[in-house]
Amino acid sequence: MQEFRSRLLLGLLLGALLLSVGLNVYCLRQLDARPLNYELEAGLPVSVTELELAQARAALEACQQASRPTASTSSDTLVP
Repeated sequence: MQEFRSRLLLGLLLGALLLSVGLNVYCLRQLDARPLNYELEAGLPVSVTELELAQARAALEACQQASRPTASTSSDTLVP
């Protein structure tokens, strides 16, 4: 019984290893079959991350300007 269990575990381990190798080879071949399109990205003026950073900075600036007190409200709140 012990020998059967060890053979079964060894068979499952080898099966999982073969399946993993097969999936890796398949995925690598799919990646090679479809080349990356660098020409499309080369035409963009900025990367997506830089665009998101610029949008976040613009939103922060708008928020800071909205929270700044104006000249008329600041003179009303000053105590002599």
